[in-house]
Amino acid sequence: MSKNKENKPKQVTWFNGCGGRIGIVTGVTGEHAYIGAALQHDEDSDVEHIMQFGAKFPLEAALLLAPSKRYSED
Repeated sequence: MSKNKENKPKQVTWFNGCGGRIGIVTGVTGEHAYIGAALQHDEDSDVEHIMQFGAKFPLEAALLLAPSKRYSED
């Protein structure tokens, strides 16, 4: 499993999928969003894991989704 570039989350959108929750995370920087399964059962840990190892997802499509949670850009 390869790692994605370091990034901080800007927002996440959660969906209920077959077998668990699916997250689409948009980063503060970058050309893509990332999609992955919630494996940790802790939202912040899941978001971090998706940012590190999630599959690339079209940024334009992710920005159209209603965010479940927004992160501050501190």
